[in-house]
Amino acid sequence: MTPDTHRSDSARTRPAKPPLSRDAIVRTALLLIDESGIDAVSMRKVATRLDTAAASLYVYVADRKDLLEAAYDLALADVPVGHGEPADWRAELEGLVTDQIHVLATHDDIALVALVEAQVGPNALAITERVLALLRRGGLAEGSLLAAADLLDQYTASTAVERASWARRGRAEAERADVSDASMQAARNRLGRVYDALPETEFPEIRALRAQLDESDPDDRHRWKLGAIITGITS
Repeated sequence: MTPDTHRSDSARTRPAKPPLSRDAIVRTALLLIDESGIDAVSMRKVATRLDTAAASLYVYVADRKDLLEAAYDLALADVPVGHGEPADWRAELEGLVTDQIHVLATHDDIALVALVEAQVGPNALAITERVLALLRRGGLAEGSLLAAADLLDQYTASTAVERASWARRGRAEAERADVSDASMQAARNRLGRVYDALPETEFPEIRALRAQLDESDPDDRHRWKLGAIITGITS
């Protein structure tokens, strides 16, 4: 009897699946978030990407909440965190917050995770520790440190979500009209249409600032807002 040489799908010839692990599960979840946002993440979808059953994931993650929080902390691994005595505590603090916003915004709306509950993953804790040290170096009173760090964290998360939203709208706009830097342009166009339609007699202040909408730069506004927060909490 001639052996069957056409069974290429046998267990012997099929490539072996990578071993399942918490790291592989979390990285897959983060990839799904990058593609479609946190609403796209489910245990079933992650399992499908990993070619396994959803039930097998629970050996490594407690539930979807645990998975999303782990993916959030994995994203924060790309944020550089300083150590030791800062050369300029305020400049480092502003840079740390700005870096967080940039990193989180590149992972769609993952920053929503931090708006719901304080995050205590290893990378989040390392950032919080450094923020507290910088605020203390800036002379903030002991009793205000945690509240100040929480305020900065909320600003970071909300700004990252906003920028991720701009990016989503920009991608859609660019696909339709091939517009470069479409993310900000789409947001400006939307606000411009709303502001232009407002009666000047009822909304004189908004209409007076309408011209600034086309001239404003999001990075300039971020620097102003962050500066105002830091000045306010340390004064």
